[in-house]
Amino acid sequence: MDEQIEQNINSQETITAPENAPPKKWWQRLSPRRWWQGQVKQKLTLGEKIAAGIILVIFLFVFYITLDANKYAAQVRTIEGEGKVGVNPTTERLDFGDLSRGTSAVRTVTVKNDTVVPFFVSVIKLGAISDLIKQEQNNFVLRKGEERKMEMTVYMPASAEIDHLYTGRVFVFKIPAPFF
Repeated sequence: MDEQIEQNINSQETITAPENAPPKKWWQRLSPRRWWQGQVKQKLTLGEKIAAGIILVIFLFVFYITLDANKYAAQVRTIEGEGKVGVNPTTERLDFGDLSRGTSAVRTVTVKNDTVVPFFVSVIKLGAISDLIKQEQNNFVLRKGEERKMEMTVYMPASAEIDHLYTGRVFVFKIPAPFF
């Protein structure tokens, strides 16, 4: 009997962990490769890894541009009368103040490039005020050390409703453009 037990002990192979066994360390469990293999039961091909890398870079690029955009709240109020203008001297937002019908107000936004890489600058206007804001410069390249002032003009049309507050947002996107 002892010989049989000894023979069984010698014939047993060493037990190894299966290939998809959970890792021992917490940071090893966070691997996207391990998650993918656990879900699909296949390894990622080289093409899938390259596609995932490209998608990640595009996502981070768009995320950076969105966070880096200058965001301004914009507003203007229509008042009764002719030729009346009330201006608020704030620099945090594009507040065009109070305008009577047929008048206009101008606000200036300064964009400066302090980096080595040229920027492509684009302005997007949203909200009820977006139809009232006119600007001459949009979609331009700002080279190293350049500074440009963008004038945004609001003209209050004769058909504007009295005591109505037009609001919206203005986004100034500065997109790195090293190939321009």
